[in-house]
Amino acid sequence: MAQRTIVGIDVGTTKVCTIVAQVHDSGRMNVLGVGLTPSKGLDKGVVVNIDDAVNAIATSVEKAERLSGYRIGAAFVGVSGRHISSLNSRGVVAVSRADHEITRSDVARAVENAQTIAMPNQREIIHVIPRAYVVDGHEGIRDPIGMSGFRLEVETHIVTGEVMAIQNLIKSVQRAGIEIDDLVLQTLASGEAVLSTDDKERGVVLVDIGGGTTDVAVFVDGGIWHNSVVPV
Repeated sequence: MAQRTIVGIDVGTTKVCTIVAQVHDSGRMNVLGVGLTPSKGLDKGVVVNIDDAVNAIATSVEKAERLSGYRIGAAFVGVSGRHISSLNSRGVVAVSRADHEITRSDVARAVENAQTIAMPNQREIIHVIPRAYVVDGHEGIRDPIGMSGFRLEVETHIVTGEVMAIQNLIKSVQRAGIEIDDLVLQTLASGEAVLSTDDKERGVVLVDIGGGTTDVAVFVDGGIWHNSVVPV
């Protein structure tokens, strides 16, 4: 059975946690090692001292390496902090094929269209998450590829953060000797860990109470609808 090793790093206000796991093709995950260390250099989820943050991250990574026997070179890194905000946006396109069959290209264009929002220079997009699609006015479609229609609309949830706060987090992880596979919003990661598909379908509020921030996410009809970070 094929398997790959992935690493996640949660750089929090009070602790840094690194976890190493093997993921099998079946989706089953086997945790190989965890490295937990007190956090330094962060305030309300934001890096305020890079040297201190680097030392805490490096210590956490070393502990996880010792326990797992795996040399960590890259990781998925959680992002949170008081600078995070979100909004919902729609994108609309005309279906391009002559036979009106919706393709991946149409979906990608619709999602790209949804990103054309006015944004201050000091902010950047972290995630654009498609929630649902509308084909010729028919709502609630989860996967429109292969369907027929003239007009494709996508509802997206867009998560943004401050450029400098994100760059300082990236810099801290990289200076600890780790490349970043991707940045992941903490509430999305928490939702994957603790919420079932039924929870998200019925509608649920996820509250992740940390040492410096409380992350809140609202899931409706299977997708994330609202996200906020309270500096408490």
